Amino acid sequence: MSETTSTASTSPVAAASPAAAAPVNIKDKNIFGTLEVKIKEVKGCQTHFLLAKCELAQKRTEDKTKPSANHTFVDVFEFRVSSPNSELEIEAWKKNFFFKDKVTGKLVLSINELLTANGEAKWYPLSSMKKTAGAAAHRPRTQTSPPAVDSTAAAPTSPEDTKETNSEGEVEETSPKAGRAKKQKDPPEINLEIKFTKNEPPKEVLKGIVLDGQWTTENSVGSLTNNPHWVKCAQYLLTVKNETTPLFIKLRQPEGTDQRISFFVLNYDSVSVDCKIELEPGQYCIIPYAEQFGFTGKYKINVDSERLTNLEFYPLPKDESTQWKEITINGLWTNTTNGGCDVNLLHWTKSPQHQITLSKSARLCILVSQDDHEKSIGFYVLKQTNDVGKRLVEYRDQVGKTETFKPSCHNGNTMSLEKGTYIVIPSTFDQGLEGAYHITLFTDDQAATFTTVTDTWKNTELVKGTWVGKSAGGSPNNGASFFDNPQYKLKLPKDRSGEMSFFVQLIQESTLADESIGFVLINRDDHSDTVKASTFQNEHLFNKTPNWEKRNDIGLRVTVTPDQSSEYTIIPSTFKPGVNRSFRLQVFSDVPVEIEEIEASEESSDEE
Repeated sequence: MSETTSTASTSPVAAASPAAAAPVNIKDKNIFGTLEVKIKEVKGCQTHFLLAKCELAQKRTEDKTKPSANHTFVDVFEFRVSSPNSELEIEAWKKNFFFKDKVTGKLVLSINELLTANGEAKWYPLSSMKKTAGAAAHRPRTQTSPPAVDSTAAAPTSPEDTKETNSEGEVEETSPKAGRAKKQKDPPEINLEIKFTKNEPPKEVLKGIVLDGQWTTENSVGSLTNNPHWVKCAQYLLTVKNETTPLFIKLRQPEGTDQRISFFVLNYDSVSVDCKIELEPGQYCIIPYAEQFGFTGKYKINVDSERLTNLEFYPLPKDESTQWKEITINGLWTNTTNGGCDVNLLHWTKSPQHQITLSKSARLCILVSQDDHEKSIGFYVLKQTNDVGKRLVEYRDQVGKTETFKPSCHNGNTMSLEKGTYIVIPSTFDQGLEGAYHITLFTDDQAATFTTVTDTWKNTELVKGTWVGKSAGGSPNNGASFFDNPQYKLKLPKDRSGEMSFFVQLIQESTLADESIGFVLINRDDHSDTVKASTFQNEHLFNKTPNWEKRNDIGLRVTVTPDQSSEYTIIPSTFKPGVNRSFRLQVFSDVPVEIEEIEASEESSDEE
């Protein structure tokens, strides 16, 4: 820094300012150059030192030992300008040895003023940090010396000067204050010599592995954050083979484009956007993106390391044989088609159901998404072994689900499943919420299908009952009291031409599912009266639930042939006797059936 010079009025002056240069068109450009700023003089504010900032660079003058309102600084600061958003900011600071330092003036020059500067000395107004009635216009001016002060404006007044003659010739006394002109303080200013020299942009040589890519209208979907369409972006697989490796990742867009770009490095649930990272052995997916939706253009992505032989880097998919088969279904949750996530309640049966059919053992990923991230979303996956093509009515054989139901634009899970049919049930956490959703299947089974299930059992019959007092007889393990439970007669069509399947479901009226429940089907000659312990024979047992389970509902699928009976007795129960509770008994079928309660006779049923 040069020595501090005097602030005498004989200081050099700048020549007359030429016409203002035309603004520079900086749209869609990257500007590289050197900005030379020479601070000549500061007036009108107390200044101990100056701060000059441009982009990330910051320079500071040396502290002045004797504070003065008109210090002269001769300092040259050089900055690199590389963006159309560059600006120059200069601050005048006053030191306070007992309290914090204070800004006494400030100047901000825009990019156009910087790019048109040619080294001419100009005065610029500093915005005062004090509250004033008005502010000077922000424009540079060329000036040879401080503004002259009118000598008559501050002349002292005499007693005679305070007298005035009115229109009738009489002399009036006037206030001395009214005639005294107050000396105006010069506004704070700074004298700068600014010169901008344009340079050629630096030429970067990318080392290591360099891959060329292109954003198209199909894979350019904007930022990945809260964007359910991010899976359409180009993806690259980085493999770190056998040791932790520090590496650099660089993404470069075409020269002359100022599109904001970035990339994600994904390893399961961990996300990093650093360019210099250290990765443990494993596989990582790198996803470059442009912030603007639909942006098109070429790019280069570069991975470099001192241990380059420990890395493998290529675009996905590596070949067509590893390409996921992708199927997307668009759906809608409504008040009546969104049963929520609680599978202990039968509301789950209201939710949409989508069927996956795998032709072989396969790896698959299921992704459910929404257009915002307001609702907590997720799904369950169940194996379907019977009645393929029909909506499930019993929650059993779960093979997968999302880890949680979370408020996100997307939620998913990856799993490996055997050949077969599976049902995916997407929903929100709370039941009854409305909104559109999208569910996508990715699988390496190219013959897999993914469809919406709409077919249901054509006929549903429902009866209600209670276990109370003596009629709460418990399971068959309790002996004769089991036959005290309510009993129901099921009538099937007699003119069946082939096999007939139906589904019996027992539902306890409790959200806690704290009692084990189950039922049996009995085949006998006469169903007009309840089954009694004294008349029951083991061969009368036709079918039963495999176990008595602590579930909100339990079901049993039954198939009968034309030569088998058309009437059956159903006895539902809790496992423990004496449990008072309401229940429902439902029968699903494709043909009309009848179910009714069998009234117990007056005879005692306590015989074994």
